[in-house]
Amino acid sequence: MKAAGMNITFRHFPLTYFLDAMNELGIGHIELWAGEPHLYVYRNALGTIRSIRQQVAARNLKIVCYTPEQCVYPFNLAASDSDWRQKSIEYFKDNLYAAAELEAGTMLLTSGIGDFSVSLEESWKYAADSLFRLCEAAERKGITLALEPLTRFESNLITDAGGVKRMLEEVGSPALKGMIDTVAMQLAGEHPEDYWALPGGVSHVHLIDGDGQSDAHLALDDGVLNWRQYLAGLQQCGYEGACTLEIMGYAYYRNPKDTMKQSIGKLQELGVLSSG
Repeated sequence: MKAAGMNITFRHFPLTYFLDAMNELGIGHIELWAGEPHLYVYRNALGTIRSIRQQVAARNLKIVCYTPEQCVYPFNLAASDSDWRQKSIEYFKDNLYAAAELEAGTMLLTSGIGDFSVSLEESWKYAADSLFRLCEAAERKGITLALEPLTRFESNLITDAGGVKRMLEEVGSPALKGMIDTVAMQLAGEHPEDYWALPGGVSHVHLIDGDGQSDAHLALDDGVLNWRQYLAGLQQCGYEGACTLEIMGYAYYRNPKDTMKQSIGKLQELGVLSSG
């Protein structure tokens, strides 16, 4: 497997510090979180985005996934307010173009959150329409959209493999594929095999530990998840993509390099890392 570092863990350090840390730790793949202060599509000009691409290339790093911030910023593909929903679609389209400039072949999306004042079916239709329109743009750009299920603490729409499958079938675009987040997967009582049965298989993985009760994204062995079993399941399914260490939390933000080093060490102990 290919392990990828993610700059969200380094959010209180400069982006260059993150890139240099990946080189120092021998991590050749990264998932680029597009959020302040590293990269925000409405603040960073095209020249800045191209400069980031050059900085990544100069360190021989490969962006395996581009992930616009979408849980904190006010964008929601399932919003009932049509103007807000349209602004959200435009935000993700602009990020899609940024992903293309950065030569990232995959961009991560979620379903958004349905307004509690309307039915789930109505919110689902809004999300499906938004995703369909984004897929049209992604197909033109040749970019895969990885649909991530959120936890039940983060969304009332897509929180498991069944929800991902339903959305993939409704949207019906070759650009839209499913992915795994091990915390969401554990909370849904699922296993990698449940996602491998999705149309198109698994396009991307977030590999993190968790406490088994909340949406906490912990460093490997800091929680109770059987992430080693999840890795074995991915290998048995023949997954050859990247597994991003999406580690979040204030304790980790203070010393992200050591946090990443410890989790990479756990993977090295298993002998599962590939340099390809």
